[in-house]
Amino acid sequence: MRPTLQLLHKAPPIPRFFKDSDMSLNHFLLRGQVISLYRKFLRCTKGLNKKDAQELRHWVRSDFERYRNERDLDKIKNLITSGQHQMHTLQGSVSMAQASRH
Repeated sequence: MRPTLQLLHKAPPIPRFFKDSDMSLNHFLLRGQVISLYRKFLRCTKGLNKKDAQELRHWVRSDFERYRNERDLDKIKNLITSGQHQMHTLQGSVSMAQASRH
């Protein structure tokens, strides 16, 4: 067999999140929502001065890390809803802060 075919013949490694036997399809789908919410929080820090953005990113990261190992689906859904509400409030505050600087 040619070396390139041998490389293609080998299966790719299994991603880390599929190795977790406790993760159901619902957990997997909610995980995507959590990652999306986290990214929205980080995008919200664009346009802020460096110190404020760094402080906000640290706050967001610590909140997400606090609930990293949560497995209860209802609790995760409630946390996502709460995070979306906080995101909406934060976007309003950031846009007002940016408008006052101009």
